[in-house]
Amino acid sequence: MDGSQLSIRTKLLLLGLATLALPWAGCQYATGMESSLRAAEQQSLLAVARAIATSLQGRTDLLYDNRDTAAAGTDDFETVPLTAEPAFDGLIDDWPSVKHAWRQFTGPNGDAMRVLCGVRDRYLLLLLDVTDSKLVFDTSDAAALDSASLGDRIWLSFSAPGGGESEDAQYFVSTWSPGPVRARHITTQEFGRKVALDEQRINGFWLPTPRGYRIELRIPLAMIGDRFGLLLDDRDKRGAAPRSFGSLSSDDLRAHGRIIAAAPALSSYLAQFRQSGVRIVAATPAGMVLGEANSLPVGVDMGPVQSLLSRLYRRFLARSEEPQRITEGERGRLDTVQAREAAAGRADTALLATTDERRLVVAAATGIYSSDKRSVIGVLQVAQTADRWLVLRDQALTKLLNLTLLVTATAMLCIFAFSAWLALRLSRLKRASESALSREGQLTTEFPDRDARDELGDVARSFSQLLDRLNEYTGYLRTLAGKLSHEIRTPLTIVRSSLENLENESVPESARVYVGRARQGSERLHGILLAMGAATRVEEAIGTAERVRFDLRELLDSAVQSYRGAFPQRQFSAELPGAPCEMRGAPELLMQLLDKLIDNAVDFTTSGAVITLRLLPGFDDAVIEVENPGPPLPVEAEARLFESLWQSRKDGDEKPHFGLGLYIVRLIAEFHGGNASAANLENGGGVRFRVRLPVNF
Repeated sequence: MDGSQLSIRTKLLLLGLATLALPWAGCQYATGMESSLRAAEQQSLLAVARAIATSLQGRTDLLYDNRDTAAAGTDDFETVPLTAEPAFDGLIDDWPSVKHAWRQFTGPNGDAMRVLCGVRDRYLLLLLDVTDSKLVFDTSDAAALDSASLGDRIWLSFSAPGGGESEDAQYFVSTWSPGPVRARHITTQEFGRKVALDEQRINGFWLPTPRGYRIELRIPLAMIGDRFGLLLDDRDKRGAAPRSFGSLSSDDLRAHGRIIAAAPALSSYLAQFRQSGVRIVAATPAGMVLGEANSLPVGVDMGPVQSLLSRLYRRFLARSEEPQRITEGERGRLDTVQAREAAAGRADTALLATTDERRLVVAAATGIYSSDKRSVIGVLQVAQTADRWLVLRDQALTKLLNLTLLVTATAMLCIFAFSAWLALRLSRLKRASESALSREGQLTTEFPDRDARDELGDVARSFSQLLDRLNEYTGYLRTLAGKLSHEIRTPLTIVRSSLENLENESVPESARVYVGRARQGSERLHGILLAMGAATRVEEAIGTAERVRFDLRELLDSAVQSYRGAFPQRQFSAELPGAPCEMRGAPELLMQLLDKLIDNAVDFTTSGAVITLRLLPGFDDAVIEVENPGPPLPVEAEARLFESLWQSRKDGDEKPHFGLGLYIVRLIAEFHGGNASAANLENGGGVRFRVRLPVNF
């Protein structure tokens, strides 16, 4: 849609919308200020992270419980710090959801074992989720070494504290029914007799599941040395040969991996750097949390100054707060990207979003190097919520946008009021111009707002002057027919009498042709005078006509009889009701109306055609219809057919036609309070004229 198709009100409204550039500029200013604050805060956090990481350089004794190396191997188990010890019931609900901390071992036939390790105080807590299509329990606890009674079994193997090349301690967990379990180890007594002894320090719970079974175990960290591993002996039948898979060697059950756990002193060490609203986290290079000092608020507090508008602005500018990525979907693990960058020796800052607490966090992470600075032994992250710069941004933005929105609203209101007032004046001019010319041809020269001193007042005065001149000219045209009739009648009489005298004289035969043509021309002029005189007389007769009650049915019946005699070459069909149709009006005028309609019908029909005259009486009005076969009306003729001096005949004939006949029909119909209309027949083979007349006008 181009601009020419828009209304003035719409154009003014669109112009007013340009003032919204002020709030937009304010938003850009606030966004730039927010970016500057965020960048400054990220650099500040990065400086803090580097300082703390430098203090931990080479301190594997503060980072890990096992101090030999910080690099995780394929058989190692990373632990998750637990805030509370899970209930030993075989359920997984009270364990943290940390997908990356699970170790998975796959066996034959689709069997699998997933292992999650957690640390709480002085204990290592294990959660084993086993997928096993056939769970097989031992026959009884009393026959733990009888090969024919063995079922599914978990083997644990770890070195003794202090290191050395001593043989690993090996324990197995099995049961003959669901419920609490204890680990047992095989020892050789006198005479070489082997027995299974309970280890009171290692206990847990065995629970069958729809897919297999689940085992929870608790082991004191003081029992575990440098190496740790586990193995599953899976049997589909009691006493059958096991299908073993896990991190242990199936032949000698020797452990090659480790438990990577934080040193007990790490959290205390980080606590000395604690700051309000800041979280400090030390993690492995893979991102598994070892220890933290957390002072982040539980929720985002914007303070008591946060009004409804401030929250609305925050929602409007939410896209400027979009984080780089979602992080901390799992407790106990750093953001994967930051951990990877820091482990590679590249410090990283980012705006992150937490999925658990639904808040923004500004985080900076850097690597913790070994003593020789050749390798990264850990990752340190410092994070705080984005509340600080959000509050500053919201305070500045609220003041700025409140002012600009108030100015914009005031300007928009003024423009809208002005456009409404302007549109109202234009609507009045439009209605006045549309109603200036009535159906009767009367002109109304009064226009609204002619006294206004602006451009619309000039337009109204110009239209009023134009209509005054047009009304004078139209009045002249209305009386032109009568004036011409009066002025031409005497000269035409002289011409006609002169032609009659000339015809009685001896005129050469060759000249009589021209006398005859002059005679025909005078007769045509006489017909023109009669037509114009008839219109003038009808207008005068309408002004003096008296209304009486008469039977319209009887009038139409008498008229049809007369037309049959007057036009013997046409056939007339009368469709009249059986009962009288009384109405109030001027019978002589209605006869003239019928004469004009019948004359028109005769002109457009051929010899032998049937002209139908129909009366349709109603409760309040009566309808006269005249149907005649012939050519249909042109599309443009339906709206102008009953105007004065307008006619649509294309084929000339000997009779003069000035478009006054149907104009007289309209005048007589409107005198009786009715109207006249014309339409093509449904089959397109003729025209139907309809005159509606109120019976009690």
